[in-house]
Amino acid sequence: MNKSVIVVDDNVDTVGSISDFLSFRGIDILGCGKNGFEAVQLYEKYRPDVVLLDLAMPDYDGLYGLEHIKKIDSQAKVIILTSLCNEYDEKKIKLFKVTEVLEKPCSSKQLEIFLKIVKMII
Repeated sequence: MNKSVIVVDDNVDTVGSISDFLSFRGIDILGCGKNGFEAVQLYEKYRPDVVLLDLAMPDYDGLYGLEHIKKIDSQAKVIILTSLCNEYDEKKIKLFKVTEVLEKPCSSKQLEIFLKIVKMII
C-alpha cells in the first residue's frame, strides 16, 4: 500500500511541483489545499499518513491548521515547509510536536530528504 500525503501551501506552483515529485515516487496525494482551514478539512476527510504544511498562508495560516489537526489526532504526522519561521512559530511548532521542518524554497535534494522522512515515519 502506498503512503499518503496532503499538501497545503498557498503557492500553486509549489503544490504542483511537490505533488508531482511525490506522485512520481509512489506517494499518493490525497488532496491539496491553500490555507490552514483547508488543511484541517482535508485531514478530517482523508486521514493521510503525512501532512505537508506551509506556515505563511492567507486567511488561516499553517499554525491554525497544525493546531486543529493535532486536536483531531495528537499523533498526526505533520511536516512544516516554510520560508518564514519566527520565534513565535518555533514555540508553537515545538508545542505541537511537528515531525520535521523543511525550508523553502524546496530543492529536489530537500524533497528527497522529505521522501526518506515519510518512508521512515510511516
